[in-house]
Amino acid sequence: MTPGQPVFPNWGGCGANSDGECREMRESSIQTCPLSSVRKGDFFLEYITARYRVPWDDRLEAKAQAIAVGMTVGSWTDLPDTRKPHLARYLGEVGSVHRDGDWGLFEIRYPEANVRPSISSLLTVVFGKLSLDGAIRLDSLDLPPAFQQQFPGPALGIPGLRDRLHIPERPLIMSIFKSENGRTLDEFQSAFQEQIDGGVDLVKDDEIYAADAEAPLIDRIHAAKDALATRLSKTGQPGLYIPVLSGTPQEVLETALRAYEAGADGFLIAAYTLGLDILTDLRRAGIAVPLVLHPAFAGGQIAGPHHGIHPRLLLGTLARLAGADVVLYPSPYGSVAMPRDESLGVADALREPGVHLPVLPGPSAGIHAGILPQMFRDFGPDVIINAGGAVHGHPGGTRAGARVLREAADRYRSIFEEVGR
Repeated sequence: MTPGQPVFPNWGGCGANSDGECREMRESSIQTCPLSSVRKGDFFLEYITARYRVPWDDRLEAKAQAIAVGMTVGSWTDLPDTRKPHLARYLGEVGSVHRDGDWGLFEIRYPEANVRPSISSLLTVVFGKLSLDGAIRLDSLDLPPAFQQQFPGPALGIPGLRDRLHIPERPLIMSIFKSENGRTLDEFQSAFQEQIDGGVDLVKDDEIYAADAEAPLIDRIHAAKDALATRLSKTGQPGLYIPVLSGTPQEVLETALRAYEAGADGFLIAAYTLGLDILTDLRRAGIAVPLVLHPAFAGGQIAGPHHGIHPRLLLGTLARLAGADVVLYPSPYGSVAMPRDESLGVADALREPGVHLPVLPGPSAGIHAGILPQMFRDFGPDVIINAGGAVHGHPGGTRAGARVLREAADRYRSIFEEVGR
């Protein structure tokens, strides 16, 4: 079982007694519940299953039971008997509880009826106040397909992006603007032209770009589209400009709608500062262009095994559910590196078969031409080469830096075969 992966399918029915205690819990510290849903009286219940990691404690079974009750109905033994039949359908249940070395792992099953179709509601129910309870990490979620289907998910995903860019197989290349704040529109156009002349597929703003009074968003969109149209007519290569959106959630939504009407081809959003539901809101508003999710502010939530949320879940499963088409996150290679197994695990969560379209992983930081053979071996072709320093810091200039990455992407198959030998 891989942490962060939705891997608790097809178990359930830990029938709680009138004290809210799972009868399997009374018999063993390890429960195997055979169903993902269960009938309670007149109700057939679907469950969202959460798996948690805590330091081992011999009292973990009792703690898990207290969490199952407290995070769903608040109290059970104090309820009048006349209320219990009605609230039984909302009562959480305990799944397996077991020890793994110094760690304790336990599962709680939350009735789907307790959760609205939003990331905010989901995380509040399964980890809200629980995240304040000392050393505890949310490792994974098993989400019923019917629950996932209430989210619009990615608009394009990997197949849509490949189709839009006419790239059937090779890795995609995205370069990053640097030193954008305060740039004039002429300076923007010049820097953009250098990058696309090098053959990159997408060019994105820096996530910290905000001082754009001299190069307003709509003007940048029009300038970029004109430059990309000219390249398309000359070379046959399409491309996308991905401007950053920032502000309050309402401002981001309003700006996105205005930019979309002006012809924007995609957006970069630091949605962990706004809440992942901003992506879902954009999708539900009819915005059908690639949403590139930046991981800013997520670091404190994925920093270690004692607290927060597993990277695979936060950067993978939930980002895909919210509606991202591309997810940027730390690669295993740079100075801001993520452990290799975790970085690959995020990519797996984004691309594995599921209810929604597969999403393109963008392992970032420390990406340069020399690391690409290893990156291709680790991530395969369904990945985006997201680079800034490797493009602009090339001795031959920005265009030369972009060209080196493009040539490597074009040679993906031969490079991969060379690495494999």
